[in-house]
Amino acid sequence: LTRCAALPAGLVEGIVRRHGTDSIDLIGEAHNANDLGMHFGAGLTAREVDHFIDREWARTAEDVLWRRSKIGLHLSDAERAAVEDYVNRRIAR
Repeated sequence: LTRCAALPAGLVEGIVRRHGTDSIDLIGEAHNANDLGMHFGAGLTAREVDHFIDREWARTAEDVLWRRSKIGLHLSDAERAAVEDYVNRRIAR
């Protein structure tokens, strides 16, 4: 993904590992990490959470952190709570 050269390599690698060919659509036109929205920790960003909600039918933080990925293993309690708050606000819209 040469067009992602300005993004942190670890961030891109995590997205590719979790989403495979869907990574290109998920990253979209992001030119830097800020373009991917809030960073929750362990390489999980708001754009990726949005992808889980919009494309993979995630409806709870549990869906995002444990069912669609195991990224919850790498987040602190506070980071997991931030994901839960974000998902709840997104779903309530």
